[in-house]
Amino acid sequence: MNFVIAVDLEGISGVVGTPNKGFKNDNIQYKFACEQALREVNQATKALYDCGAKKVYVWDNHGSSLNLDYMSLDKRVDILAGVGLKHRFSGLEDKKISGVLLIGYHAKANTSHAILAHTCDSSKYQYIKLNSKTVGEIEIDALLATANINAPVIFISSDNMGVSQGEKSLPWIKSVITKHSIGRNAGLLKHPSTVLDEIYSSVKDAYKNINNMKKYKIKSPITVEIRFLRLEDAQSVSNSKTKGISLIDPYTIKYTINKIMELY
Repeated sequence: MNFVIAVDLEGISGVVGTPNKGFKNDNIQYKFACEQALREVNQATKALYDCGAKKVYVWDNHGSSLNLDYMSLDKRVDILAGVGLKHRFSGLEDKKISGVLLIGYHAKANTSHAILAHTCDSSKYQYIKLNSKTVGEIEIDALLATANINAPVIFISSDNMGVSQGEKSLPWIKSVITKHSIGRNAGLLKHPSTVLDEIYSSVKDAYKNINNMKKYKIKSPITVEIRFLRLEDAQSVSNSKTKGISLIDPYTIKYTINKIMELY
């Protein structure tokens, strides 16, 4: 079986960030986050191969990509990296993927006290709703994994709030809580080495339960509602030539798509 490990950074163990900033390469914790993400990915990779996986693909998707030291990754993996992809999971459509693992993901925007919570871009969006339900990157990538590579999400690692949100939408998944949130930039952190052990064990459990994993879907047509942080952004999108976009208040747009692949 073939698997994809999708890697973000905010949910990596030991990471809390700094106040009033996103999590970019100028952050004091960025270097540590990349190094620990590498260790967590390698543990997940080892678990998959120890269970009999045929191939593992690592998708480096935080920010502008290019976060991991690829020479230090398990040499059995192939790597999806860079920006400008046509769709999420582009390049993997024909790889017959059996499952997707989300490493280092985070809670959705508007989640009180969750570490580094946001959806897609902390500098742009207050929230994103699909069919009136607020979603985060966990749900969005689970939907796109179904639509683009026909695979279920089987595992997630995040803070306790990210894991809780993931388990509500994807109750079949296996998970590891990397830290317990106290505030946006504070938490009770598990030791990173403990998290590595838990990831290895939980990923093996996910592999063994692969037949119980489900593909996450949403009813079509899909109503998309996006609330921006700045009214200029909302107005700019509503004034674009794209048909069907309406401005429902100074900060919020709404439109309809026929399938989730049209979201991006």
